[in-house]
Amino acid sequence: MPDRLPFCLLLAALWLTGCQQGIPAIPVVGQTPAAPACDEPGRVLSAQVDDTARGYPYYYRVYLPPCYDTDAGRLYPVLYLIPGRSGGPGNWFAAGVDKAADELILGGQIPPLIIVTTESIDADGYAESIFNDLLPAIESRYPIQADRAHRAVAGGSLGGIGAYRLAFRHPGHFGSAGIFGSGLVSGEEEQARQWLVAIPPPDRPRVFLNCGQEDVLMLDRAQAMIVLLDEMGIASTSIFSQGEHTYAYWVSNFPAYLRWLAQEW
Repeated sequence: MPDRLPFCLLLAALWLTGCQQGIPAIPVVGQTPAAPACDEPGRVLSAQVDDTARGYPYYYRVYLPPCYDTDAGRLYPVLYLIPGRSGGPGNWFAAGVDKAADELILGGQIPPLIIVTTESIDADGYAESIFNDLLPAIESRYPIQADRAHRAVAGGSLGGIGAYRLAFRHPGHFGSAGIFGSGLVSGEEEQARQWLVAIPPPDRPRVFLNCGQEDVLMLDRAQAMIVLLDEMGIASTSIFSQGEHTYAYWVSNFPAYLRWLAQEW
C-alpha cells in the first residue's frame, strides 16, 4: 500500500471504526424483511452425523428459526459457527446467540436463518471435518439455500481462525467470514495473501471482524488481519470496542454481525 500511515496511526484509526459507542452503524440494504407470522422463538436441537470421513460421529447443534415448522417449502441461509479452543457445540448458545437471532427475526430486522454450531477445531486446524463431514450432512438434512451468498462461516478465538481459513480456501462455498476475538495467525501472512490472490474477484468473501480493546490474546492479530484485508482490497467491517476475550462480548456484537450478514440476502 503506497504512502502507508505509520502503524501507530493506523491502529488508532482502526480503534475508531467502532464509533463513539463501539458499534458502527450497519446499513440496511434492500427491503426490510417482514416479521414472521408466528411469535414463538426458534429451537436449538442437538444432533450428530454418524457416517463421516474421519470414521467417528460428528456432533453439532442446530438453531431452527421461528416458524420453521409451519413455513413449508422455504429455503434458509445457513451460518456455520465454530467455538474457541476446547469448546463445543453448546458454547455459542450458552452465551445467547439463539436469543440474539430470535430478537432480530421476530422483529422483522433480518430474514430467518439456520445456525449450526460445530465441534472445536483443536486437532483440525483447517476445519476439514466441517467442510467434508458436517456441511454435506447439514445441507442434505435441512432446507438450506445452498449458494455461497447464503452460506456463512464464523467463529471465536481459534474458531475465528478456522472461519477465515475455510472462507479463504473455499471461496466458492462461503460468501463471508465472521472473525470474533481472533485474527491473522502469526507466520501465516504470506499463505493468507496467496489464498486471497487466488480468489477470482466475484468470489472474494466479505469479512466481519470483532475484537475487544482489552483482548490481550488476539487484539494485535485482529489488527494484522485488517491490514492484510485492506492491502488486498477485501471488503470488511470491523468493531473494535471495549471488551475482553469472551463469548459474552462477542455475542453482544452479534446483532450487528447478523444485520451485516443479511445485507446480501
